[in-house]
Amino acid sequence: MKKTAIEALRKLGLKDRKIEKHIQGPVRIDIAAGSSLSGSNMYIPVEQISTSTSPHFFTGAQKNDFRGAMITNVAGNQIINNDSGPSSDTQKITADMIASATPAVPTIFKGRKELVDQGVNILCQKALRFLAILGAGGMGKTSLALHIMSSVSVKNKFAGRCYFVPCELFEDAESLVQGLVHVMKLTMQENKSKHEVIFDHLGVGQDDLLIVFDNFETPWNHDDSRDGVKNLLGKIVQYVKVSLVVTMRGPNGPGDIPWERLGDESGIPTLLPVPAKEAFKAFVGNNLKSSDNSDSQIDSLLYQLGYVPLAIRLSAQHVKRVPLQALIRMWEKDKVSILKEGTKPGRLTSVSFSIDLSIRIFMIEGRTLDLLSVLSFLPDGIPFWLECLDQIFPGEELSSNVSTLLDSSLIYGQNEGLKMLAPVQEHVHLKYPIGKVDIDQLGKFYERFLENLPENNMQAQPLLQLHINNIERIFKMQISEGHSITSCISAVNAVNRFGRFSSVSLGLIDLLLQNNQDIKKEGEVDLMLKRANRLRWMGRFQEAEAQVMSVKECLNDKENISQSEANILGRCFDTLQHIYYAQDQYEKAIDMNLRAQKYFKQSENQWAHTDSMRWLGNIYLRQNSYKEASEMFSEAQQLSQEIGNELGVAECLQRLGDIYLMQSRYDEAIVMISDAQKQFETFGNQLQTAECLWSLGELYRMQKKYDEAAEMTLKAQTQYEEIGFKQGVAECWRTLGAIYGEQVQYDEAVNMFSKARVQYQTIGRIVDVAWCYQDLGISYRLQGDYEKAKEAFTEAMDLLNGFPGEKYKIGLTLLEFGNLFSDMEDFSEARKKYKEARDIFESHGQLEKWVDECSEALAKLDEAESATSIST
Repeated sequence: MKKTAIEALRKLGLKDRKIEKHIQGPVRIDIAAGSSLSGSNMYIPVEQISTSTSPHFFTGAQKNDFRGAMITNVAGNQIINNDSGPSSDTQKITADMIASATPAVPTIFKGRKELVDQGVNILCQKALRFLAILGAGGMGKTSLALHIMSSVSVKNKFAGRCYFVPCELFEDAESLVQGLVHVMKLTMQENKSKHEVIFDHLGVGQDDLLIVFDNFETPWNHDDSRDGVKNLLGKIVQYVKVSLVVTMRGPNGPGDIPWERLGDESGIPTLLPVPAKEAFKAFVGNNLKSSDNSDSQIDSLLYQLGYVPLAIRLSAQHVKRVPLQALIRMWEKDKVSILKEGTKPGRLTSVSFSIDLSIRIFMIEGRTLDLLSVLSFLPDGIPFWLECLDQIFPGEELSSNVSTLLDSSLIYGQNEGLKMLAPVQEHVHLKYPIGKVDIDQLGKFYERFLENLPENNMQAQPLLQLHINNIERIFKMQISEGHSITSCISAVNAVNRFGRFSSVSLGLIDLLLQNNQDIKKEGEVDLMLKRANRLRWMGRFQEAEAQVMSVKECLNDKENISQSEANILGRCFDTLQHIYYAQDQYEKAIDMNLRAQKYFKQSENQWAHTDSMRWLGNIYLRQNSYKEASEMFSEAQQLSQEIGNELGVAECLQRLGDIYLMQSRYDEAIVMISDAQKQFETFGNQLQTAECLWSLGELYRMQKKYDEAAEMTLKAQTQYEEIGFKQGVAECWRTLGAIYGEQVQYDEAVNMFSKARVQYQTIGRIVDVAWCYQDLGISYRLQGDYEKAKEAFTEAMDLLNGFPGEKYKIGLTLLEFGNLFSDMEDFSEARKKYKEARDIFESHGQLEKWVDECSEALAKLDEAESATSIST
């Protein structure tokens, strides 16, 4: 071949300015019969004509002689490998090529039955003619179409007249017509064009006919071919016996045809976690060696893969060669680059190729590509993008860029926000990293966002939840790169208001403390104590205590200290009190509380001092010392009123209501706790609102108003879950278990108590774990399963023996243990447990009610023994 590719282009009438234009998409070259290219209507991207070092679409061409070369079309599919020299025919694609490009119906196909049924129903039962299967690359659109085609109902309706057209081979209307001629096996007639042959065939048919256009984005978006393709579709749909299915990237079907769409507004969704795991295991087959944590490792990997079907299949292939643990390490190191198979990348064999194909087909470049990079940087995407995007990039008006990205399915809309699938995000972030200017814009936006959060936490948390991962990523980068310490500390303080985001604030605090050259001493101490409180909230008590001690040891614990030092020491002892209280170490907690009160008083921090008094009341309440607790709450309530601490007043009101609950003064308790709840809602204090709801649930349970009790408890559980308070969630499960148990629904009760026990164990609440075992023991006893009941009570006592101060719980567990032995007619053991329980209650000093309960149990035991001896 003596003419260069450019000369060939010129001969075809293409002007130099088109050749020199920066690549906007592939340029098609029509090669006449007799040229050295086998077949016509091939295209060459312009950058491949230049001397670029990028990969060539004509692999193996020597000195512009393309015999023996592998020619790749826009979709990356190798379609010609002609060693025989020039072709005497102008055919572009052969029937064999089409057959090779048509995939088999996949045998591993999980989690899509509902979509298949929906598609079959549209085509057969509803008799609608136009079905669009839309979405991002790698979602399994082709597999879905093949399964719909192979269903019994579709086969019966169309009776062998189903035609599958792999459109990645075709770039315009003319090539699509040629493809239809091949797949329908039509014979060309003299003096008739291919169009006429096809439309004659469609016109004379009396039976239903189905055409599936797969990967239709290739001809639809190629160069200037859309008008021709649109006209072709418009003519086909005029034939009432013809039904169409298209699969294509993007959220909308082609043209003005009234398509019925599968899936949601963005197209085909990702798999749900369970079918995703089923698919992964099916692809791996017998190569997966099970271990104690293999399921959790798979769960974690699939979550990171975003449950995208193609990513799942390609990742599973590795486990056929290497252990699962090796695949996990490969993913952590190389991310999306491992999601491929074979040596020749294609849309079905490489996730990266599939993503780049979308970028190429939809001509994503310039500011649109920049926006794609920004979205890949943001884990939460851009929530409420219509509002936020203009604030992030003021004056740019990027709506048209967003529209282009939505059309490509590289991003998708969800709840008025813009998101990316996990594999797309990983690939784009690696290949097209965000620019510094855009990062700075994001930083400024989130500084303003945090400054303008509502003061009411219940209003602010849902807003922050939408952006929290973005905030973490932005400020971690800014802290690491030495941005303004003031703005970074302000961000930490804003996030630290919310227990729900403890892990985020802890991570930011750790990073600030590591890069603390510019932080003043008082700022560093404040961060360290905030860090201790976050660790405490997360149940990491030893680390929290060590952090507090590291601060305390730097201060002079003497009388002659400054007010600021006294306040810091007060905060140290206050934090230690909370750490010990959470672990049921009440004597230590009381000691720390009294020291905190001393230093807060010395520092003249009235609010903190009053708060410590209230917390001392909480400790007494936990010990069932109601008299001391009531006195402390009343005093703290009066002081809170004097200093204008309305929240403190409400907190004391809540606790006094809890005392009335424990004393069976239910009506008074409901009034006080309901009043406190309303005040907490006004302040936006979600934790204490949840506590009030839980207390109301307990009150209604005591009154046997089970519907109201369940309603209040479930509301409390929702609030606790929203703020990430695991202890509160466990308390709700315990209450629900009691509600079930009192209604003789023992299986449900056991389930709730078991869930609560596991949760308490996770956060280190050993006394509450023991309390759940006691609950389980009661449930098993009432079911008549005495062996399980005995095991549960024994477990409870073993744990409680480590907490001798828990007299109420120890006494009650012994009492219930006695009831078990009584039911088993082991009167000797029953008597022993009742007496032990009575002694424990008496030693407490304020549990006379339970002393009487034990005495009554012993009296009934005497009667039971007498009756048994008489009967024998």
